[in-house]
Amino acid sequence: MIEFWLGITLLTLVALAFICRPLFGSLKAVIPEAQVDRQQENIAIFEERLAELELERQQNLLNEQSFAELKLELEKNLLTDAAGENTVTETITKLKKPHMLMVLALCISLPLFSLGLYAKYGSFDDYMWSLNKSSSHQLPAGEKPTAEQAIGLLVKELERNPGNAEGWYMLAGAYMGMNQYGKGAESFAKVLEILPEQTPQYPSVVGQYAQALFFETGRVSDKVKVQIDRALGLDANEVVSLGLLGIQAFEEKSYQTAIDYWEKALANAQPNAAQALKSGIANAKQKLAEAGITATSKQVKAEPIGVALDVSLSADLQGKVDPNAIVFVFAKPVDGKIPLAALKLRVSELPKQVILDDSYAMMPTAKISLQKKVQVSARISLSGQPQAQSGDIQSALLAIDVSKNPLPVKLLINKVVE
Repeated sequence: MIEFWLGITLLTLVALAFICRPLFGSLKAVIPEAQVDRQQENIAIFEERLAELELERQQNLLNEQSFAELKLELEKNLLTDAAGENTVTETITKLKKPHMLMVLALCISLPLFSLGLYAKYGSFDDYMWSLNKSSSHQLPAGEKPTAEQAIGLLVKELERNPGNAEGWYMLAGAYMGMNQYGKGAESFAKVLEILPEQTPQYPSVVGQYAQALFFETGRVSDKVKVQIDRALGLDANEVVSLGLLGIQAFEEKSYQTAIDYWEKALANAQPNAAQALKSGIANAKQKLAEAGITATSKQVKAEPIGVALDVSLSADLQGKVDPNAIVFVFAKPVDGKIPLAALKLRVSELPKQVILDDSYAMMPTAKISLQKKVQVSARISLSGQPQAQSGDIQSALLAIDVSKNPLPVKLLINKVVE
């Protein structure tokens, strides 16, 4: 803190020195030099005129009396000019007072104006956070932070930027991983305060919030049920919420109901969650078998919800592109940048029909099935990297509706990226 204000003071003094120096210099240098030049000029004129009078007297053009009178007149004129110079000097001295007032006004107004600007636009909190971060959380080279240290850094970052939904989501996941379910639930609640309800990830976050509340209490309480209903109202296939309803039914010994919920969740579950759901279904079926009841299955293999694409290379580029070059096929949200789904092919596989659905999702919480429209494109990457670079060859970017059985949309790769 002290070093910060000392630095500000020093920089302010330097700025004032640069501004005030010309004002003092103009008084000390410019005006005295002009005054000296005028005095020397007057003396030179006096000596020149006196020499002329001496010459006229020697040539008998002036008698002694006339010479004395004219010499006296020259001396009077010289004294008059000298008195005039003193008047100028006095005037200059009087001018010093307004100059000093100007300097004083600058010395007061400049720091106040600068501090006002800094108070409005400065980042003192960021500066102090940076100092605290570097001094309090530095680790030896090569050493990774512990889970507690990582959470501490994330908490401090969120104190600075409380509107960071992604940060709160990461913090919630970290707390859940450390079995701190209460703090995890609070962090998920923060995410839901910030995240717009229209975003594709919102139902999934609501489901995870319900799960955190469930783990905190160990039961499907009324509070948990409210969040489950909320999630399923937004997405009837939300996996976590269906899983929780299955757990509740299993604990109530409604094993067939549990199977129904878990099989519905299984249709959209990611691999890790799918394994747990399959294990739960097997346990429920065993419970029914022990009671002499045959389990029924309502699970129907769902048609994938996605977009069907026919990817091909234009005729004029046939044979001109490396057959081993990578082809990326993307589906993105309308007006979005991060792909919802991506597929990697090779030029040798073209032409090829593909279906981009949730199985190609880049993130579990961002799915094509939650979109009404998406933008699709295909690109041959000469570098093999997903990011477009000069020289790559791509198709047009097309916006299409998402449906269960769409007609294949033709993506013709024919344009060079500049």
